[in-house]
Amino acid sequence: MKKKTKEIIETTTLAVGVILLSAAAFYSSKETGKTELKTDRKEQITSEQETKEAYEAAQKELSFWYSDADCRNYFEQCAVDYYAKTGIAVGIRYVDEESYLEQIYDATMTEEDYPDLYLAWNDAKDKAYLYGVATEEEYPLFFDTLVMVYQKENFPEAPESISEILDYGQNNLLGEGVGNLLEWNVADGFYDYPFVGTEVEWNETDYTLLTTYGEKYNDELTFFKNLSETVGIDTDEIDRNQVVENFNQGASLCAIIDSDDLNKMTAENYGVCGLPMLDDTTPMQGVARTGILLVNEFSGEKDMASDFAAFIEKEEVDTLHAMTGHISTAEGASRDETEQAAFMQYQNSQLVPDAANAGEFWSEFTRQMKALWNGGSLPQE
Repeated sequence: MKKKTKEIIETTTLAVGVILLSAAAFYSSKETGKTELKTDRKEQITSEQETKEAYEAAQKELSFWYSDADCRNYFEQCAVDYYAKTGIAVGIRYVDEESYLEQIYDATMTEEDYPDLYLAWNDAKDKAYLYGVATEEEYPLFFDTLVMVYQKENFPEAPESISEILDYGQNNLLGEGVGNLLEWNVADGFYDYPFVGTEVEWNETDYTLLTTYGEKYNDELTFFKNLSETVGIDTDEIDRNQVVENFNQGASLCAIIDSDDLNKMTAENYGVCGLPMLDDTTPMQGVARTGILLVNEFSGEKDMASDFAAFIEKEEVDTLHAMTGHISTAEGASRDETEQAAFMQYQNSQLVPDAANAGEFWSEFTRQMKALWNGGSLPQE
């Protein structure tokens, strides 16, 4: 009996020993695996750092300019990635937006450090052609349009019209801290345009309002003017950032905002949709711009510049929104629900014209709309 017990104990001890050795080997293997993974990651980081250092030290064969500060990290990363792929180093330069095209033109004419490729909005394209600093080819990169955000606590579904939002205010208590049913940047014509856009045509000669005295246009202006009596927005104090901040704090129930500001939204429970109707029968007409890459006609490296532009447009799409707040124009780009709503609105919006004198239109249009909002009279034929 004792012998059998001893055998059992010895057998059990041996089995436990085997288990412990196996466990030790298993955990050793796991730890080794972790070490290998960490080593691989470290080598990857080192490789990326070495690539960046090599790019920074390399002689720049191409020059790229941009004036959008939000794109700084993005374009610098594009340049490093392009260098890793091609061995070609592109110099990236931020230039202040004021007199941007004039700076490009002046640098090109004096043959100083001018860009072979640069970022511009589509409404600057015609001016770039007139200056002679753009080829006909363009590379669309991202867009800028208007969308509406709404508090889901008040509107479980997206409001179908501005009138519906106003009706909600008449039939419901707005709650503590709510100052406005609806807000947008009334001080900027770009944000006022959708209220009258269906009756505004771009005159290719002087870009004036062709239907200023039309009946439907006056109806839309009347709708806009009447809003000023219901929605309290001070044109001297409001701006796009204030609109976003008010909505995030719950001080407004709905807001028309720039698609570029969607990454600034911090409200807890909100929805995003395209622009609604004005009322049951009158649509809003959104307006949009497209950020494009243009090759300088004077560049001695047009093919290289075009290749870098195509690289940014097609191969760096997935990081664009996260790094800049801009949303890609590419049809096949990956988008979440919010970005997709903005993209659909962009496709249904009126593209800002690329006329050299379009700025004069926006200046006059903004002046007219601000005057009307602040008590001015409707235009008379």
